[in-house]
Amino acid sequence: MKLSRFVSILYLFLAPLIADDQIIESIPIGIKVQINDEIIPGPELEAKPLTNESAVVLRIKAVYPHGNAFRYDYEYYGLAPGSYDLGDYFQGKNNIALSDKPKIPILFTSSLPKEQIKPNPPAEGQLPHFIKYKNILIVGTIFWLSGLLFLVFGGRKKLNLIKSSARKSPSPAEILRPLVEAARQGNLGKNDQAKLERTLILFWSHRLDLKDETSKVILSKIKSHPEAKPLFQKLESWFHKPEPEEPSDLDALLEPYSEPKIN
Repeated sequence: MKLSRFVSILYLFLAPLIADDQIIESIPIGIKVQINDEIIPGPELEAKPLTNESAVVLRIKAVYPHGNAFRYDYEYYGLAPGSYDLGDYFQGKNNIALSDKPKIPILFTSSLPKEQIKPNPPAEGQLPHFIKYKNILIVGTIFWLSGLLFLVFGGRKKLNLIKSSARKSPSPAEILRPLVEAARQGNLGKNDQAKLERTLILFWSHRLDLKDETSKVILSKIKSHPEAKPLFQKLESWFHKPEPEEPSDLDALLEPYSEPKIN
């Protein structure tokens, strides 16, 4: 009778301990465990930073005030088999000292469930913030837009330079001046003399629209034209007279050639 009563009393005290042991379920390492709405008394907690010695990865997903306590949504998974206290991986937020840390026993094993052949893939939160896929896309988009703007405005600038270059093309007067000056000084060879005369004939044929006339008519009309005649007369004087007359005004001779362009 006394023995049975002793056994009953002993079972009464051991039952909570037995129940607590039964609550602890073994979890394969690498398998993520989600816990929602768990109330933990005391000040607000946060997950301790990971170190090389960490056997458990803990992440707090959300925190809600709950009276004098806080309610937590968190997740964790093991990196090494064994028994651990998850409370060791909590710390007071902003390094507030804790008088009583939570006791959350957990157990990890090295085996996976039969239906699973590999651990869960790492969550996005394991990556540093600056290399998350979203941020990579943002940075890539910025570089792409920068390249596009460079092409647009750089191409426009190049086009403006081309236009500016076209506007600064030398006039016929600027092209002819060194040749005429050499002819005046008697330094123009026979081939260059013929080239200069031919250039002038082509210039005036285009200006006077003489393309359908014969060569004799073209030459006659050009040499009799009031604007073309002065330079042709001077060239004949410089090319064929031993002592040519110096021009009174070289700029005046080249004035008719200052506007149109020679192709």
